[in-house]
Amino acid sequence: MTGRKLIRSTLIALAAPAPAIAEVCDKERPAWNPQDGPVSQLDDLGLFFSDPLGLTVLAMAGACILFRKTWFTALVITFLITVVALLTISWSEDYHVKSAAVSEGCLTTPVLTGLTLVAISVFLALLSRRTSRATERPIP
Repeated sequence: MTGRKLIRSTLIALAAPAPAIAEVCDKERPAWNPQDGPVSQLDDLGLFFSDPLGLTVLAMAGACILFRKTWFTALVITFLITVVALLTISWSEDYHVKSAAVSEGCLTTPVLTGLTLVAISVFLALLSRRTSRATERPIP
């Protein structure tokens, strides 16, 4: 085998999807089908908010808006920041597995999800601050 044929066959073997990569997608996102195409940031955001954790986040944020208690809002904001930290840690912990899943197309980085959770936290903090200022009574 000449050098060019060796290089060509190596490149073809590396470019072809391997069974190991398919196993990564089976474990990371079992419902994903390669015919669906790669997962986008909006798809990942929708998948997050359709999971039980995402539904819990939405319910807790709705409860903050409904009840407007400062202590509960602080608790929910702490929970949201913890979820963002866990998303970041889980992404950096299994980087090689996650990058293989991203290259296959069944996973994407949770940037939009993290930014959305931070935006919800900022909104709740501003709403809580506005509510607490409105309920303050002047000292006689």
